[in-house]
Amino acid sequence: MKEGSIFGIIRYDSKAFYIALAIHALILFVLILSVNFSERPAVKSEQIETVQAVVVDSQIVQAEMDKIKKSEERKKYNEKQRLQKIADKARKEENKRKQAEKNRKQEEKQLADLKKKRLANEKQSELEAKNLAELQKKKQQLEEQRQAEQQRLAVIQKQREQEELKRENERKAEEEKQRKIAEAQALKNKLEEEERERYLNSAKMKEMRSQYVKLIERHVEKKWIKPASSSKGMFCEVIITQNRAGTVLSVTTDQCKADQAFQESVERAVRRASPLPDPPSADVFDKTIRFIFRP
Repeated sequence: MKEGSIFGIIRYDSKAFYIALAIHALILFVLILSVNFSERPAVKSEQIETVQAVVVDSQIVQAEMDKIKKSEERKKYNEKQRLQKIADKARKEENKRKQAEKNRKQEEKQLADLKKKRLANEKQSELEAKNLAELQKKKQQLEEQRQAEQQRLAVIQKQREQEELKRENERKAEEEKQRKIAEAQALKNKLEEEERERYLNSAKMKEMRSQYVKLIERHVEKKWIKPASSSKGMFCEVIITQNRAGTVLSVTTDQCKADQAFQESVERAVRRASPLPDPPSADVFDKTIRFIFRP
């Protein structure tokens, strides 16, 4: 059914339809009254007027209905615009509410993060404060230990200095003692050496030394093998180096009046004579023995 029909009007706005129907009924009622109380014209004239009245009434009703329709359409349009505005406003309000809710949640999250961070910072600060206190305590303990160690080292250093001073004094005293002993010993040795020198230079010691050299000379002569080229009048000065046991360490000949064979025979004789005879007295012993070998 079309929008402009009677049923369409009834469907969309029943109240307006009934108002329009009442208006038309009222108009019809007035027309009837006017016809009844007026002079009665001819039948043909009345029929024409009735037809005209009906036509006029139908046009009026249609006009009224059109006005009502336009009014209703304006109302509907205005209502639609109002509802659209309300919907837009509600949508904007809802968006604002959602944004506000989102902002609120973000703020709550930020506040929670800040609170968590603040608690973490407080714990970190407490831990750092605790660590600092422990470090200061350890530092104080180390300082006390250092001072105690310095005092201990100072005592040890003082004791060491006292001991070194004592040792130095003892060393000096010992050196002085040893110096005096050495001086006394040197004096004693000097006196003994002088005495020994006098003894060795005495005629008796010279005689004993001469006898000791002759004893070695005879011992070497016993070991000598005369070479074929030897002749009467040959001789050599023999120089022998020996140790305390009489072992010959070296032998050389010097100022010889002989040939090479004689010299070598003398040296061989000295080596065969090792070890040399013991001295008659320890004072007579001499490391170097010199004599003229003249067979």
